[in-house]
Amino acid sequence: MSSSDTKMVPLQFQAGINRERTRYSSKGYWYDGNRVRFRDGQPENIRGWAKKVNSQFDGVARAITSWASLSGASYAAFGTDQLLYIYNGGAIYDVTPIATVVCVSSNSTHRFAVSSGSNRITVDTAGMSPGFNTLSITQNTHVIVSTANNTSIAGILLNGNQFRTSVILSTDGDPDSTTFRMIASATADATTSVITTVTKFSWLLQAGQQEATEGLGYGTYLWNAARKVALAPNNGYGTPAPVGKGFTTNARNWSFTLWGEDLIANPYHGKIYQWVENNGTNTRAVAITSAPTENTVVIASPLDQRLIAAGTMTDTSVFDPMFVRWCSDIETGGFNEWIIRDSNTAGNVRLGDGSEIRGGVYSRNQILIWTDNALYGLTATGGTYVFTTQQIGTNCGLAGLHAAVEADGRAYWMSQTDFFVYDGTLKTLQCDVKKYIFNQLNTQYYDKVYAGFNKEFTEVTWLYPSGTSSECDKYVTYNPQADWWSFGDAIWTTWEDKKMFDTILTTGSGSYLYDNEPVSVYTGDGQAIESFIESGDFDLDSAGASNSMVFVDRVVPDVELPLGGSVNMQISFKRYPLSSVRPSNIKGPFVVKADTQKTSMRGRGRQASIKIERGTSVANTEWKLGKLHMDMMADGPR
Repeated sequence: MSSSDTKMVPLQFQAGINRERTRYSSKGYWYDGNRVRFRDGQPENIRGWAKKVNSQFDGVARAITSWASLSGASYAAFGTDQLLYIYNGGAIYDVTPIATVVCVSSNSTHRFAVSSGSNRITVDTAGMSPGFNTLSITQNTHVIVSTANNTSIAGILLNGNQFRTSVILSTDGDPDSTTFRMIASATADATTSVITTVTKFSWLLQAGQQEATEGLGYGTYLWNAARKVALAPNNGYGTPAPVGKGFTTNARNWSFTLWGEDLIANPYHGKIYQWVENNGTNTRAVAITSAPTENTVVIASPLDQRLIAAGTMTDTSVFDPMFVRWCSDIETGGFNEWIIRDSNTAGNVRLGDGSEIRGGVYSRNQILIWTDNALYGLTATGGTYVFTTQQIGTNCGLAGLHAAVEADGRAYWMSQTDFFVYDGTLKTLQCDVKKYIFNQLNTQYYDKVYAGFNKEFTEVTWLYPSGTSSECDKYVTYNPQADWWSFGDAIWTTWEDKKMFDTILTTGSGSYLYDNEPVSVYTGDGQAIESFIESGDFDLDSAGASNSMVFVDRVVPDVELPLGGSVNMQISFKRYPLSSVRPSNIKGPFVVKADTQKTSMRGRGRQASIKIERGTSVANTEWKLGKLHMDMMADGPR
């Protein structure tokens, strides 16, 4: 039997990956893939990433935004569980607000001790007033030390330096009353201690948790089940936790909005802070003292120039997770005026559908606010009531603070069960990978889901943690223009489209700021990254009505490799849809280069699937798949 007896048959697949069907019923679709998108209906690998700044930041980033000043300077801000950062001019600056300054009584002396080769400095705080154990400092909170002299210890400068705090716990799980450790960026060159006069300890904003911790109050655990001693040395449901340990600590997240050329930053359930661009990157954000002190999300309304706090304090300073407040307009106090008076335009409203506000964005000339169950719209009226409030939909709540994104006048978001879009009408997105994604998603960490937009390719992407991962390690992408879905592996925790910079900005693995999808970069920080696309099972007999086996002896590839390199091609043959693929029925992988005209092989079956993946010869490989053809012919019923 020769190839001259066979017929060249084109293989045709629709754009996008479809996992809502079985592998066989997905014929005509792609079934699996990693790091691919579709252009003009054909798959290609997405670009990679590279560090934007070589220095690491502290913590895991949870939010990011970018903007430009009136002078044309470009900025990006991102917040981690520990600190608030500004990126500008090729460098990262710590602009975390100072929360507590302890001026040491009578400039008292304190002992600092360190061991050779260690970066942990033990500080004796005896004599500090107020005492260290009364400050409730959390692990990883940063502190700036001010000494009377330019003091160093074992080669590590103390005066004016910033250190990460490690709180020493006693055997009962409480912080030690007189000592803590400071973690330096350098290591000590000797084992020594110094006693020096300290003028003050400046504690930055309390560090938050990287992930939510278990509630340990009365009735929040299994009956009579032992808790961890470090958290609460009592049993569960039948015994209340000790004072100070009976609550749930939320993971630190951030909400950002812009006030002109200034950044407004709100740590989750914290105060609202302002970083003033005109003061420079060496200055820190400061609290807006008149604003509510506990807030879920803050949003600027650009049409009437006022801040909106959602999930916030009532006028009686009680936190209400469904309460929304807005400050007065600029003419009558702006964000320095939040109390409703006859002389201003401050106001509030309480939402009714849901148990807590989850997030919000500005879209289509209104503020969209999600609860855990519903979507509301706040529209500026300019009248006495400032905003009209309308419930847009129910059973469409938000998965987490950053699970929604505004894109080209539409809002896209992930709930705990579906994907949605609001373009003036609320719609559930028909998702070809819905079950696959939600079965993978680690539901303990909905709050870490992050939505982003890629305007270059008109793609909405959600980052999410899968399986047992506590951090985002996967993504799912939807193209609303071409109506396709794809998914793959991710290293990112945040996403900001290229508004002010040449690339998408992301943060992620290793605590770095990344340029995402730079032109002609198909590596992950210089390393090869996997990319592949695999079809569903398709009938070799195109009519699908014959019982005949089909013989295939050649594949004619159609692959572009603009940067050189190669792809590997593999074909799997089956007799029946549910039959397992034996090794002898897998042909390849065959190396396909830009000048490969055909690949000869011999395979038999009723169904087949094909897989194309990045080759191993060149790390920086760009590939684009066109229309494949197979040479095949009927080969009898057995």
